Amino acid sequence: MPVIMEGVMRGVFAFIVLLVLARLVGKQSFSQLTFFDFISGVAIGGMGALLAAGLTVNVWGIFAALMAFVVLMILNGYLVLESRPLRKLVRGGPVVVVHNGRMLRENMVRLRMSEDDLMTRLQEKGGFEPDDIEAAVLEEDSGQLSILPRGRERNNTTKPEHNDTEPGKA
Repeated sequence: MPVIMEGVMRGVFAFIVLLVLARLVGKQSFSQLTFFDFISGVAIGGMGALLAAGLTVNVWGIFAALMAFVVLMILNGYLVLESRPLRKLVRGGPVVVVHNGRMLRENMVRLRMSEDDLMTRLQEKGGFEPDDIEAAVLEEDSGQLSILPRGRERNNTTKPEHNDTEPGKA
């Protein structure tokens, strides 16, 4: 078979395989991807490129490796949902980086986060200084920073105090 025709056929095959596998693995918005999800996507893309353009490699060997990788990704997704210890091992967990206005440098070192990085993220959340913050928590898997400014009520589910006047009555 001519090389051009084989390349076209491999490209079509790789496109269909990647399309089906992407639907099987699931979808998340780009901003919600964990580092593992990103790396897995790059690996799948690399295998897909090899499947499409690797004219000197066996199509079925690459296809088998791609299928094994996707099955492991799907299995990992289910196991992580069911097992909290495994979820913490694979995805990490939230890490407090500011507590009672004080930067927790030990946690920042573990995350490889500099003071400048933290200050930039705090400013993106409203220009707070650490002294103005009750707590700041960084999600290891997504990199999202959540903050609780000082003076804000902790329990938002409490009912408001009883008021003698009802709405509409004077």
